[in-house]
Amino acid sequence: MKMVGRIFLLFLSILVTVVIAGKAPPPTFTETGKALAEKLCEKSEDKAFCISSLTSRPEADTATAPKLGVIALSVASTNASDTSLYIKSKLKQRNLEPALEDTLDDCSKNYLDAVAQLDDSLAALLANAYIDVDIWLNTAISDGEACEDALSERAGNDAELARRNTNFLKLCKDALLINTILTP
Repeated sequence: MKMVGRIFLLFLSILVTVVIAGKAPPPTFTETGKALAEKLCEKSEDKAFCISSLTSRPEADTATAPKLGVIALSVASTNASDTSLYIKSKLKQRNLEPALEDTLDDCSKNYLDAVAQLDDSLAALLANAYIDVDIWLNTAISDGEACEDALSERAGNDAELARRNTNFLKLCKDALLINTILTP
């Protein structure tokens, strides 16, 4: 009986060690650059858009998977910053319809939050804190969806903002997809 008990304890200690310390290693890829972008974007809602955004930076030509994750977040952050500036410029216009002004106000707040969350996502990714990246990206996506709701539910709609917001959501979802792939 002592032998069976020792074997059980050995098995249990190995199991606990594996569970505590034994996260699976992150996946490795032999591809780099555009070939890797194509592989990472296979499950994207818009594969062509995903590949295009990931390969839009010169450093993407030889990028590894973690670097493409950084590029994905960087492109999303740039998009959010540009959209935030677009909204601010629209809010400076005189004689805006009240419904459009309300929508722009709401979206402006959403995009200010999203920019901060994407900055936090990038810092978390650089620290290999993939769970935090997931949390921040999902929060940024919620901000984009709140703007989308404001655009669709109110009389005040702006076609350019709607287009920018759609692209922002795609970029964030693609960055989230890549983060999920990179997560050990």
